[in-house]
Amino acid sequence: AMLLSEVNDAGLRAAGAAWLGDRTAVVEGLEGDGFSGGVIVRLRSGDPAGDIVLKSFPETSGSRIAWTHDLMAHLRAAGCGEVPPVVAARSGRTIVTGADGRAWEAVRFVEGAATAAPDAARACAAAAAVARLHRAAAEWPAAPPRSDVPPAVTRRIEQARRMLAEPWHTLMPRADRGPLGDAVAARVAAAASVAREGGLEPALRGIAATRPLPGMLQAVIRDVWSSHVLFAADEPAQVSGIVDFHAAAIDTPATDLARLVGSWTRDPARPLAEAWCEALDAYERIRPLTDAERRLVPWFDATATIFALDNWFSWTVVEGRRFERPARVLGRVDRLLRQLPGALASLHGHGARV
Repeated sequence: AMLLSEVNDAGLRAAGAAWLGDRTAVVEGLEGDGFSGGVIVRLRSGDPAGDIVLKSFPETSGSRIAWTHDLMAHLRAAGCGEVPPVVAARSGRTIVTGADGRAWEAVRFVEGAATAAPDAARACAAAAAVARLHRAAAEWPAAPPRSDVPPAVTRRIEQARRMLAEPWHTLMPRADRGPLGDAVAARVAAAASVAREGGLEPALRGIAATRPLPGMLQAVIRDVWSSHVLFAADEPAQVSGIVDFHAAAIDTPATDLARLVGSWTRDPARPLAEAWCEALDAYERIRPLTDAERRLVPWFDATATIFALDNWFSWTVVEGRRFERPARVLGRVDRLLRQLPGALASLHGHGARV
C-alpha cells in the first residue's frame, strides 16, 4: 500500500483526484482475476460513506459502461443490496476518461470473502441472491424481457463448428508464445488425448447440429464466478456483495446460474444438478426456472468446460497472449482439464434440443 500521490501510474493518480480531489488516500491493490489487464485498486481516504474501488478499462467504452451502471442502479433501487453502489466523480459523472484513453469507474468497497467451495448454506444464499437479481432485472424498463434464441447458445454452436474444423491436435503453436504458451501447449496434448477417449468430436457434432429454441431473454450478469460473490464475515451464510457487472448483457438467466454453480468445486464425476441440488432449489424458490432453462443449466456447464479450454489454448498457444498472472491461467486450465471427462459424459447424455 502507498499514498495515491506516490503511485507511478499518472492515469491512476488523475482518476483518484477525479473522485477525491486533493484528499489524501492510501492505495491498496486488489486481487482481480489477472485476466482482464485492467487496474483495480481500493482507495482508503477515511470517507464516512466507505472506501471506493477504482477500476480501469483498457479501451474507452463509455456507452457500454454507462449501460452497466444504469443496470446496477436499477437493481439497487429494486432492493438488491448485494450490488455495490456506483460512485459519481466530483464532476457528477460515473465514468471518467483519462488522457491515455482509459475509462475509469468507482464503486463502494464491499467487505466480504469469496469461496470456491461453499457449504450448503452459503451456496443456497448465493443462488438465492442471483435469483433476486434476475427477478429485479426482468423489471428493468431499459431492457424488458423478450423471447428469442439465447446468444449464449448461438455462440456455442458457432464455436463447436470452428473446433470441428480446427481440432486441438492440429493447433499450430506460435513460435514466440513464451513460457506460459509452452506450459499450456503441453496441456493441449493431454486434452487431445482425453478428447479422443471421451468422444469430443461426436459431442461437438451434436452441439453444432443443435436446434436451438427461443427462450426468455433479459439483462443478466454473465460472469457470476465464485470469486465475484462475497460472504459477510459476521454472517457467513449472507451474501455481502456481488462484484464486477461488466460482462452483463441480454441473455438467458440460465447462463448466470450455470456460471455460478459451475464455478464451485465438486467431484468432476458428479453431475452439477446432483452436487448443488440445494442451491438450485434455493434459486427456484425465488424465481422458478422454465423447463428450457432447467435443461440449459447443465448444458451450459458442460459446454463451458470445452469452450473455455479451447479459448485458453487459442489465446496462449496460437496467439501467444501474455497475462498478468500466468500461474492463475495454468490453474484455470488444469481445473478445466480435470472437468473435461465429466463434461463430455454429460453432453453424450444430453439431447439436441436446448
